Amino acid sequence: MIIAGRLRALVVDDNIYARAISSASLKKLGVGQIEEADGGAQAILMLMGAPYDLVLMDWYMPDISGAGVLTVMRDARFGAASKTPVILMTAYPSRENLQRARETGINEVLVKPFTTEQLGVALGRVLTPDVPTAGDADKLFL
Repeated sequence: MIIAGRLRALVVDDNIYARAISSASLKKLGVGQIEEADGGAQAILMLMGAPYDLVLMDWYMPDISGAGVLTVMRDARFGAASKTPVILMTAYPSRENLQRARETGINEVLVKPFTTEQLGVALGRVLTPDVPTAGDADKLFL
């Protein structure tokens, strides 16, 4: 059984306001440890240094995009972090972006702006293996 208070999450977004809102939503949902990265490069370094139960990540960032971070993360040589569930946050849910997100191994997609309730549903999906995730096109948007 997963106890939310023991979950460790990483929020990755170049926008400080988006990070603060996302972190506050995770806290409301009972996630115990929340850390933030202001871009893809910092996220990769943090993922290399410590395990996380979940990553909530923006798609467009100036240094390394969400796609770039996922390409690194999903490589088996990245170790245990390669299996970490990732929820993509994007304000640009184009067909091309969603296809690329699926190809790079995203677990779930949230369209900005999203509610705490929508984030909670996404968390339930990625933390429960038998619930459909972003790979199911009909379940993609919350």
